[in-house]
Amino acid sequence: MRKTIFILTLLVFQQSLFSQKEIVGKVEFYKSEATEFALFRDIKDKYIKNLNKRISKIQLIQKDNTTRVETDSFGTFKVKVLLKDSIRFKVNEHSPIFNGQFEFGYNDIKDTLKLWISDKKLAIHRDSIDEPEFYKKYNEQKAELNFRDDKREILLIQYDWPKDKITEKRKRIKKTYDIIYEYFFNPSQVQMRIMYRYNKVMGKLIGIKENMW
Repeated sequence: MRKTIFILTLLVFQQSLFSQKEIVGKVEFYKSEATEFALFRDIKDKYIKNLNKRISKIQLIQKDNTTRVETDSFGTFKVKVLLKDSIRFKVNEHSPIFNGQFEFGYNDIKDTLKLWISDKKLAIHRDSIDEPEFYKKYNEQKAELNFRDDKREILLIQYDWPKDKITEKRKRIKKTYDIIYEYFFNPSQVQMRIMYRYNKVMGKLIGIKENMW
């Protein structure tokens, strides 16, 4: 009897081992659209490289089991997973800026899984500190409020000598969508990011599908 129980326990243990797999995960930050639009001086991508050196805290959840690991300075981590169950990752749950959640079905579990996190929350946080008054006036929530108040406003950069093609395009968009323009001469990179996000929300609400810049 004891021998039978031992054999059964061994079989269950072996089955459990075979149903597990060690995978490599990688947390990778990427630049949001507004950052791509207005980050001119970062030629060597130091900004995003520094973000990807951060140590991230990971929670791996499969059914009732939770495993906690941390990434190394390259953003990578190793963890064992059960192949028969879907998996959910919570990244930096403690942080309102660097957090992210991901879920993979068991068919999607590969040797390496990438967890992509946008820098948008970080960029908005920094921009709100660097340009508090400008951010207060032109944040994404303000765009929604302005639209509801029928203030169909697009923010633009004022050029000294705009090209005829740009001028004609702006006139056409203004007439087609019944909008007004507010111009800013020589805005900072922070202001341009705020303007970009504002325009993205306003443009979507109005129904403008083409590039407004």
